Amino acid sequence: MCGLCGTLGGSEHWTAGVGRLDMAATRRGERAERVRVANGVLAIFHLKLDDWQGSSFVLNGPTGQREIVDSLPDVWRCALQMTGRVMDPLDPQFLMKLGQVHGSK
Repeated sequence: MCGLCGTLGGSEHWTAGVGRLDMAATRRGERAERVRVANGVLAIFHLKLDDWQGSSFVLNGPTGQREIVDSLPDVWRCALQMTGRVMDPLDPQFLMKLGQVHGSK
């Protein structure tokens, strides 16, 4: 489906869409929220994500490496390359670390 979106002329990945069709002004706010949530997960792996002019992301590694990526799926692929670790959102150890970082059990 994602490949089809690009073929049909959509220049952005579907994850970059605005959740509320009647409020286009919220696009930057929603993007900032996605970056905030992603950073909550990436912090476990000592990575940090920044928005770059509302069009790309910059993923910062723990040793100073930086990579510009276009979409959220690209962030996870790049994070794998930087850390050499697969980020499985259903891994019990990952969920335990996520709970510890965010204060839930």
